[in-house]
Amino acid sequence: MAQIKNFFSHIKLVRQRSSNLSKIVVIVTIVLCMGALCTLRLAMNKIENRTGDLRTQAAALEEDNTDLEQKIQDLGSVQSVHDIAQEELGLVSPDAVVFQP
Repeated sequence: MAQIKNFFSHIKLVRQRSSNLSKIVVIVTIVLCMGALCTLRLAMNKIENRTGDLRTQAAALEEDNTDLEQKIQDLGSVQSVHDIAQEELGLVSPDAVVFQP
């Protein structure tokens, strides 16, 4: 009878130890999962910030493209050629009077 009591007390002790071990394993798993979630959140924030920066940059480039397309369309006009000749090359019309300081 004493052996049976010792056997059952030994089983209780083993259950308590395994129960404590299970609790520790669950707690460690939860802590590791929380760490992984924090790391993923930080990575997601960096990606969102980078995406916002790239969208702003893309909008600025789209605006530049629109301006350049307009300049390309205007290059073929007579007025555009006249303006370039005056501003960049310093040419004047034959009937213009130029005063130099």
